[in-house]
Amino acid sequence: MRLGRIWLAVTALSGGTAYGCGHDPSLLAALLTLSGAGLLLLRCRPARAAGLGALAFGLGSVGAGFRCAPQSALTIVAERAPFCDFSGRVLEGAGGLGTLAKLARIDCRGWGTVLDPGVAVLDGAVGVAGSSLSGRGWVLPLGADGFQRARGRAGAQAALAPTELHLSSPTSGPHALAASARHNLEAVTSSLDPTRAALLRGLAVGDTERLDLAILDAFRRAGLSHLLAVSGSNVAIVVGAVALALRPVGLVARVAAGAAALGLYLLVVGPEPSVLRATVMGAIALVALAAGTRTDPLAALGVAVLVLIALRPGLVYSVGLHLSVAATAGIVLWGEAIARRAGRLPRWISVPLGVSIGAQLAVAPLLVGTFGELSLVAPVANLLAAPAVPPATVLSLAAALAHGLNPTAGTFLARLAEPWAAWIVWVGEVFGALPWAALALPKEACLLLGAVAVAGVWITLRVAPPQ
Repeated sequence: MRLGRIWLAVTALSGGTAYGCGHDPSLLAALLTLSGAGLLLLRCRPARAAGLGALAFGLGSVGAGFRCAPQSALTIVAERAPFCDFSGRVLEGAGGLGTLAKLARIDCRGWGTVLDPGVAVLDGAVGVAGSSLSGRGWVLPLGADGFQRARGRAGAQAALAPTELHLSSPTSGPHALAASARHNLEAVTSSLDPTRAALLRGLAVGDTERLDLAILDAFRRAGLSHLLAVSGSNVAIVVGAVALALRPVGLVARVAAGAAALGLYLLVVGPEPSVLRATVMGAIALVALAAGTRTDPLAALGVAVLVLIALRPGLVYSVGLHLSVAATAGIVLWGEAIARRAGRLPRWISVPLGVSIGAQLAVAPLLVGTFGELSLVAPVANLLAAPAVPPATVLSLAAALAHGLNPTAGTFLARLAEPWAAWIVWVGEVFGALPWAALALPKEACLLLGAVAVAGVWITLRVAPPQ
């Protein structure tokens, strides 16, 4: 029942957040919040469930109303589209939406100086988190089209189109350490084969700028694109490597090191939705480890989604978060069950195969509904590529860390990572080149696939819930 309540709250909070991001939620949210709180006081179980759903929907609407389209001095200034001098710092990359920057000051013609005006979005990837920026350019209002609304949901209050821009990398603190790690990774892989070096940077920190379009297309058709975007599996690999290295030390030291690794890796790769999801789940697991208890992975997944949507309502629209949550649920629900039914296959084959098939089954409706394509070779391609991902990721990150202390040691570790990257590239190219590797489907087919997936979840939880 606890699991059911968690996922009821996830569903209602997500629905309320989506509603609040697109409507004025004030009256409806207030009514649902109050009625939900009242129903929770009743002893009737159905009434309490309805109350929980209403309360979560109402709170989601209220939170989204404040966070999805925030107003600030920058919003007002942007309505006149003035030309301004500005200064501030880079907050984070927002994927294809651009880069978010927290402005400390703008000095606009006809407006004077405004301190702490708000958050602006710049086109493209600009600097790294924590970088100082200054310059001059146009402050523009966000439009009403879908792209600009997505920028607003990400936290932007206006767009900034610089005609002159100066950047300074962070010089101290965690952001400086993260920037140094990315720079070292670039330096330590510069002498490798360009494709393999680009793949290692993609595996370690999600940097795919140097990968050829042909490789990207092959990986997409082979169902391996998730390897090129930092995901929850990367977080698990990094924290797992730290835990393995510190097995001889005490529990407190392992938990502290795991928490530090989570935080630092998040700073290095940026707040990708799947990384945020895995970071919250990792934090829950560390708390459980410190308390000497075990966590239900489906419950931890639900709590992670609740936390993320409450803190970042715009994530309710994130395809990356949707895919990450679905893949994780598929692995938990079906991975072990598929492995047990793999006949006489040894466990070192059946378990990765179960993980791959479980994840692919869960994300299939989303892939078809979003991209209109389904990879037919993804389970086998992932089974072959997966063993090379942990060593390639760990060795490339270790090379980046070692480079700052001893460039020769860093280069040596990067050379050790290169064969693993070569294998992954080979798998992607071979399977992506197959004429029948991917099947184009009408996006409406996602409804049928989604119904099958929901039925599969219901049957699994009723008949053979995961242990």
